[in-house]
Amino acid sequence: MATHVLWQADVADFDVWLKVFHEDKPARKAAGIKDLHVWRDPDRANHAIAMFEITNLNKASAFLKSEDLAMYHERGGVAHVEVKLLEPV
Repeated sequence: MATHVLWQADVADFDVWLKVFHEDKPARKAAGIKDLHVWRDPDRANHAIAMFEITNLNKASAFLKSEDLAMYHERGGVAHVEVKLLEPV
């Protein structure tokens, strides 16, 4: 069974973040992370939420702690990140 990640963060500007998020897709894919859904919180316009499927837990864990991801977060104006690893039951 697949493992999933629920990612949430406040962003400085949702549209800027979304552009950087799309640019980051090849890096996520190489890390064994498959994009499933992206949402904008209707009550907080600059709050982004994304759901990912993890196809390679070791690669994905390394990417989530990487300087590359930190760079994308900086370019996308990301703050207050919350990452939840969800295991199937």
